[in-house]
Amino acid sequence: MKEENNKKKWIEEICREKGIEKIDISYDWISILKKGNVHKKLINGNFYLNTKISSEIAKDKYSTYELLRYYDLPIIEHAVLFNEKMMPNVETINGDYEILKNTKKQVIKANDSLQGKDVYVSEIENEKKQIVKEIFEKEIPAVVVCPYLEVEYEYRAIFLAGEIIYLYKKQKPFVVGDGKSNIRELIEKQLKYLEEPDSNLDFQKILNQDEKVMVGWKHNLSNGAIPLFVDENDVYAEKIKTIAKKAGNVLGLTFASVDIVVTKDKEISIMEVNSKVCIKKFCELMPNGYEIGKEIYRKVIDKIFEE
Repeated sequence: MKEENNKKKWIEEICREKGIEKIDISYDWISILKKGNVHKKLINGNFYLNTKISSEIAKDKYSTYELLRYYDLPIIEHAVLFNEKMMPNVETINGDYEILKNTKKQVIKANDSLQGKDVYVSEIENEKKQIVKEIFEKEIPAVVVCPYLEVEYEYRAIFLAGEIIYLYKKQKPFVVGDGKSNIRELIEKQLKYLEEPDSNLDFQKILNQDEKVMVGWKHNLSNGAIPLFVDENDVYAEKIKTIAKKAGNVLGLTFASVDIVVTKDKEISIMEVNSKVCIKKFCELMPNGYEIGKEIYRKVIDKIFEE
């Protein structure tokens, strides 16, 4: 709800600053932005700049993978498994789940997952099969299976009409010892969001002063990851922007976010593309986050009135 409140405030403030008349109708569900003879409509604060086909592809992780791979963009390998109860004609594609016999760690997630939900990691075949079974029991039609990578940073590029208008990066959640608190206490003190800490942690262990321990494997801000600014000295920034722009253009998107990882081996790969731009946690956690979010929406409003 807080993001929706911020979004509404951003739009209202920008409209006042730019002399745009904002009219809310249908119990504020629809907004009409009027500038001279130009009228633009929003639904529930959303601009819906992407076409239906580009949005549908971006929501489908495996289809995004196939399309970006076709255009030779670097993307993490994906395999797909279909829910035979919902799609009874795909059993020949699924075979006997050979992909799950890989003894290395793999990431298993719903093909349409968002914000780290329905995302799991395992290296045990029977456990992987159980994860797939449990996801399918939620009436999710497909899951994707990816290799688990030792990621150093995950970057998020905000894409608008062929350009990257903002770039930040995320680090796995960690705590820093103070010499007297255990890991569970440090998580409560230092991390605002961490729904799923690593179950293998010794939560009663007291960390030494300045001792650093990773407490989660996901890079989702909604699950404790830490956002960081990207400055002009970042050695990956320009290459990541170039890849993100190509991905947005290939998918035919107008407004989106592109998540790109840099591994500990310095390899760069697209992880996923989201046609819905979510900056709620980022704006809450970062210094001056409200103004950053507002500037992103200012550029969006400028763009829709260019058309």
